[in-house]
Amino acid sequence: MSPVHIAEQSSVVHTDFRFFIHSSGFRPQPLGNKFTEKIKGQKLETCSHSDIEIQNGFFTEATTHYPLNKQAEYKCKPGFATANGETSGTITCQQTGWSAQPKCFKSCDRPGFENALIKRIGARFMLNDQLEYQCKPGYETKAGRTSGSIVCEQNGWSDQPVCLEKECTVPNLDENILATPSKEKYRIGEVLKFSCRNKFERVGPDSIQCYRFGWSPNPPTCRDHVKRCGSPPSLLNGRLTEVEREAYEHSAVVEYVCDPRFLMKGSRKIQCVDGNWTPLPICIAEQSTCRDKPELENGFADSSAPLYYHGESIEFKCTDGFTMIGEKSVTCFRGRWTQLPKCIARNKLKTCRKEKLISSHSFKNNFNHNDNVNYTCNSKSEIKFSTCINGNWDPEINCKGQTIQVCPPPPQIPNSQIMTTTVNYQDGERISILCQENYLIQESEEMECKNGTWQSIPRCVDAVGNCGPPPPIANGDTISLQLKEYVPESRVDYQCQSLYRLEGHRTIICRNGQWSEPPKCISPCVISEDILHEHNIAFRWANKRKVYAESGDIVEFDCKPGYHRVSPSETFRTTCRDGKIAFPTCG
Repeated sequence: MSPVHIAEQSSVVHTDFRFFIHSSGFRPQPLGNKFTEKIKGQKLETCSHSDIEIQNGFFTEATTHYPLNKQAEYKCKPGFATANGETSGTITCQQTGWSAQPKCFKSCDRPGFENALIKRIGARFMLNDQLEYQCKPGYETKAGRTSGSIVCEQNGWSDQPVCLEKECTVPNLDENILATPSKEKYRIGEVLKFSCRNKFERVGPDSIQCYRFGWSPNPPTCRDHVKRCGSPPSLLNGRLTEVEREAYEHSAVVEYVCDPRFLMKGSRKIQCVDGNWTPLPICIAEQSTCRDKPELENGFADSSAPLYYHGESIEFKCTDGFTMIGEKSVTCFRGRWTQLPKCIARNKLKTCRKEKLISSHSFKNNFNHNDNVNYTCNSKSEIKFSTCINGNWDPEINCKGQTIQVCPPPPQIPNSQIMTTTVNYQDGERISILCQENYLIQESEEMECKNGTWQSIPRCVDAVGNCGPPPPIANGDTISLQLKEYVPESRVDYQCQSLYRLEGHRTIICRNGQWSEPPKCISPCVISEDILHEHNIAFRWANKRKVYAESGDIVEFDCKPGYHRVSPSETFRTTCRDGKIAFPTCG
């Protein structure tokens, strides 16, 4: 029987080495991410390109190895940027490895804007960023709005922000009408004014304005005879502000107010036009309330209630020795109180000085609070009146010939309740509109008379294309308060819970009755001490008891002291993916 030869087998660990020059000669260095392993009790002091992977980026230098404290520069691929919006960044070689895990995220360059102004600064924007823009006066988006927004998507911006100029052509006019200014085309916002030829009376508005939906209201006509009107009509849940008369001349104007707990929609003023009154406004129920009575310093109110409804008022008085400045009562308007008056100590009331350019009928140079003055700007001008109110003239003494700007009669918004009127409004006045049934108001509830034109024009849009509440997402929610219904082109933003990463578009849009696809909130990975103990591993760069890693983050491990790697080396550098992570094992 042949003797059995038994060869002694030794445990050999094979490691690939590359060499580099060191002050003490050649020292072997393992390939890969081995620079923290100890050889003869010392840490290696270089970092390698192969130790780290740059997502959507690359190193810019030919050098592949870096000594301790040396910086390495990296760049992002076209269409990507660092977290702070830069196209490049640096990381530093440290004893524990690279100082950071570089990442490059999808980005969009600042787009060009045609006839629009951007609402946000910056040259580069990250994925899902929403960029809002405002059209210049007289311009609107392709959808007919004065503002819009675009979103940075994987393939670039969701749309090209363009604002187009809108125009109105010359309207058909009565032969006896004179219109100024006379042009072939008019820009949005421009006003056309009218007058009648001699011996004719104007029936209708004295001016109209160009809107995105055309001219409004309709132009007037000229007649040689006009009729008077009878008593103005009664307003349901409202009343006239003046004593009613039996007859009113052509062009006479009366004004209405709604009862408490009701809100006015439409023009509060109606006008007698050739024997007929223009349409009444509407008083609708308003459910909002004001809870706490406002406090007036050095003043008080006799009434007190736990709840005040829209339209209800409280009258204030000042304590002894104080004088009230401003309106003595405040009103609950849609859940908020109107402005409070002030109570000023009588010995602190300011006086008003006589204006030098005023030819006053008084010889006084200083006027006390509540003193009245009559003045003329020159010998032929009419007499004007003003009152000294705590150091200020009310109305302001003015000889510059300035007049308060007025707007044309407000427009009839398409698909809104009929509110045609021929009455002009002054700067600062507002009108609230009401849409017809099956239409919803968009952009603004009120339009405002400003600088002689109507601005902030509301829209009434069809409710066949509206969306319901935005879809819920797991581990996330919408940023704003949800509504029961949203009009087309409405936008809603989402956000994820802490440590969850948003994937997809942050903003969804209502189109054709459907919301665009909502984002997802990707779960983080939870790495507990129990898991580390089970696999006999520890964090390579830090000593933490528990850590959360976002999906997409790279986590590196090493064996605990006294243990050796059982899993392949590449598994000790792993990635968190949707809440799951493959842990290596040491034995």
